[in-house]
Amino acid sequence: MKKMLVFFFLCTSFFASAQTETEIRNHYNEINKKITESNELGFEGPLYHNQWVTNKNGRSWPAVGIYSETTDFWYDDDPNHIPASERNPKIVLQKVNINRKASALTTHEEYLYKNGHLIFYYSHEGEEGNEWETRVYFNTKGMFKSSVKANGKELTANELASEDYKDFKPDPVLLMATGKRYQDLFLKSM
Repeated sequence: MKKMLVFFFLCTSFFASAQTETEIRNHYNEINKKITESNELGFEGPLYHNQWVTNKNGRSWPAVGIYSETTDFWYDDDPNHIPASERNPKIVLQKVNINRKASALTTHEEYLYKNGHLIFYYSHEGEEGNEWETRVYFNTKGMFKSSVKANGKELTANELASEDYKDFKPDPVLLMATGKRYQDLFLKSM
């Protein structure tokens, strides 16, 4: 009987943490709504905001020329300031937005988290009239869906394997590692 209960609780916790595309979209919309409210209401808003700016004055960078990057960390935290022993700062990070300009290339990236885990990645890049858009969905097992568009056209698996587009094929291991790196940077900054 005990083994059955343990199995039941393990299955329940697994399914409770598993994500679907719809759940991720709902969480994404909820966090974006909170970000909008926080921008409008300032310190009264539902989320806290830390911002890192790289090359704020726009000076030329070696081998790049124009370069700037702004990283926004959006997080919530218990307003009651619970004791450190009861607090898990890893789960408060909700979203990281990165805006980057390097010469003619502009990039906007988003990393969406839930309960300390990366669940969604979005990227929009533009250079000299061309645009690339990537969406990657994660659950407890890793990437379960991805979508890549070049100039508004959805790319197939065969096209992503071609020489023209192979650099745009999402690498879920790299994305999760980068998402973890941003999470670690956020934690170190607190």
